[in-house]
Amino acid sequence: MAGLNAPAGAAQPMAEGAVSVDAYAKINLSMEVRGRLPSGYHSVRTVMHQIGLSDLVAVEVSRGRPSCQPPGAALLPLGSGAGGGGAWLALSASGGGAGPAGGFPLDGGNLAARAAGAFIDACMPGFCGGVSVRVEKNIPVAAGLGGGSSDAAAVLLGLAAITRAPGTGLRKLMGLGARIGADVPFCVMGLAAMNPALGFSGDPAASSCALAEGIGELLTPLPPVSGWALLSKPPIPVSTSRVYGGLDPAEMGERPDTDGMVEGVRRGDCAKIIKNMVNMLEIAAIKEYPEIKRARSDLESSGLSEKMLMSGSGSAFFALYRDGDACAHDARLLAARLPDSEVFVARLL
Repeated sequence: MAGLNAPAGAAQPMAEGAVSVDAYAKINLSMEVRGRLPSGYHSVRTVMHQIGLSDLVAVEVSRGRPSCQPPGAALLPLGSGAGGGGAWLALSASGGGAGPAGGFPLDGGNLAARAAGAFIDACMPGFCGGVSVRVEKNIPVAAGLGGGSSDAAAVLLGLAAITRAPGTGLRKLMGLGARIGADVPFCVMGLAAMNPALGFSGDPAASSCALAEGIGELLTPLPPVSGWALLSKPPIPVSTSRVYGGLDPAEMGERPDTDGMVEGVRRGDCAKIIKNMVNMLEIAAIKEYPEIKRARSDLESSGLSEKMLMSGSGSAFFALYRDGDACAHDARLLAARLPDSEVFVARLL
């Protein structure tokens, strides 16, 4: 089928439709920073795992301009040829953290908007029509939990599922994700595994746990771990670029045993996993945001867990539990002790 309203010669398969994607958060079970690359990015080795805390991302493709524009939606030209080609994106958000004031910009810099543009440019050049993306925010923003990256991954997978454009296999979508953000490729593979209705869950690359290397784009699927995560997000928004910019090789501190973490994950050995929970970004995060040190002290003084770790570049911390009831019990206690923090319980997916 020729593209909707496509110019002559633009032989891009296209279908109208809508899908909803559960866009799950991630935690970094360990974070090893290996050095700065000529590109300005840092080389890392990190084990990431998706958890059952999620945004809901609704993606719709329509003829002409987006057919659904809720109040407050931003209407943006879509793709590198946007405006002239007649491709448009309606981007909106609701819930905690929604909107620019909450850290979720409704402009072309939003990761979900960038994902839509990257997909159209790479997979449907010449597309004329509308894309609507509506995000129901539940994952705290600027927390190191990958909420923006997961939203972007949901858009890539949603557009691929609707349009069935050629060459949109999972590896291709992961490659597109790497152009958007370092955590997006992992989120693509994780959401593919956890949203079977999209049709990607049978792909060998689909996994909710992985070893990520390079800048995060070199991914080795790992078996998911069974357990629960107790999360605490202090009221501190953190900039990932600022944390990485503050890295000093002389101050990096303890280096995680990433191979030991991978072995623990493969064996499902919770004790070995907890032993190897180390995040080299924490020192830099504390240097840039001293409040994080107080947040860690507050958590440690609670005595609820043998070990808590900052996820990614922060500011959220997590502890792992084998038992969901014990995790929920400690979450209630922690929420009472730290009323200014957001506290969540999430299953490891």
